[in-house]
Amino acid sequence: MNADRSGMLDAFRVPHFGALWTSNLLHFFGLQVQLFTLQWLVTELTDSRTLIGAIISVQGATVALFSPAAGVASDRLPRRNLLAFCRAGLSLLILLLALLVWSDRVALPHLYGFAMLLGMLMALSQPPSQTFVFDIVGRGRTQNAVALNSAGIGLGQMAGPGLAGVLVAAIGVVGSWLSAAAGLGLAALLLARIPIAGHTGGIRRHPAQELASGFRYVWRHPPLRLALLVCSMAFFNGALAAMRPVFARHVLEVGSQGMGVMAASAGLGNLLGALFATRLPDFRRPGLAITLGMLGFATSIVLYSLAFSLPYVLGVEFLAGVFAQLWQISTFAGLQMAVSEEMRGRVMGLVFTTAQLAQVGGLFVGRLADAIGDQAAMATFGAIPVALLILVLVFGRRSLAELGRDAPDEDRPSA
Repeated sequence: MNADRSGMLDAFRVPHFGALWTSNLLHFFGLQVQLFTLQWLVTELTDSRTLIGAIISVQGATVALFSPAAGVASDRLPRRNLLAFCRAGLSLLILLLALLVWSDRVALPHLYGFAMLLGMLMALSQPPSQTFVFDIVGRGRTQNAVALNSAGIGLGQMAGPGLAGVLVAAIGVVGSWLSAAAGLGLAALLLARIPIAGHTGGIRRHPAQELASGFRYVWRHPPLRLALLVCSMAFFNGALAAMRPVFARHVLEVGSQGMGVMAASAGLGNLLGALFATRLPDFRRPGLAITLGMLGFATSIVLYSLAFSLPYVLGVEFLAGVFAQLWQISTFAGLQMAVSEEMRGRVMGLVFTTAQLAQVGGLFVGRLADAIGDQAAMATFGAIPVALLILVLVFGRRSLAELGRDAPDEDRPSA
């Protein structure tokens, strides 16, 4: 599994990775802008923390529901085509919603419907967004490439919310969404020009059988099963994204531009954490790294609940971004290298199902905040996963350390 690590940008030596990375950067930028703008628009339409959390939960629940089937699609269909289709569809959806806002007819039910449609396309695109990286760069450079992709996420999280905050304040919601739609449309065009279609081999059975085989594969591998259980703690850690607009508007009272700076601070942590990860050796025991990353993020949620000043929150946002990258890279790179080739799409689909529980948790943290207060709700949603993850490390450390020991050694891209 040792890669030829000639430098931090090693994966860019592989043909077409640069085009994929640029497409992904535009994709992340567009999604961050649309998410920020959507959250801010909801706070203008309602003061209910429950409804603010619900809009993100609808999207997350949709992604979680459809991700296992999306994993099957990723193992059966050309991954490049799936990604290009989804990014073009996202661009069109955001354009339509911008027109709805421009016509001054938007209401909360429209936003819930939009979040559901957006979630369907995101679900279909997420497994191939990770497995197509493997197809282009091969096993030896997968971790470096995933880390560079994560650096792109960090850039998107820094530039997207920061620019969206300025745009919302200067030209309104419509201008922000038009920028997001343009970025996603260009991302789809860049993907369409890549000549590699992505892995489409393997046994062709009924999709329901292939879906069931993915669940059986995970169940028969206890270390993988435990790693996915750890990933499900994202349900609690999703409190940060769901409550950020509430803390910006009601706790810190810093407005949309302050909220943009808060999200950008998390993006900086993501970026620097990802760049650091490009210099790390491959995660040979990804299970422990996944657990430590998730534990660090959960601890950040507890610290966030104190929120006594904007500079303090910016520091916590940065810390959370760093730990988010440790979890993300060890999960998306480590698990792909720890499972068999024909199962990568389905396993990634299940990973995204657990990851999207973060957005589902947003509904519950919002409801809890309405009942006991914003900061108390954040503290609760941080303390629960901290305790559970410590128990996992105490009693399941040996099983987590087994994950990846029997990984295959071949280093080959799929055309």
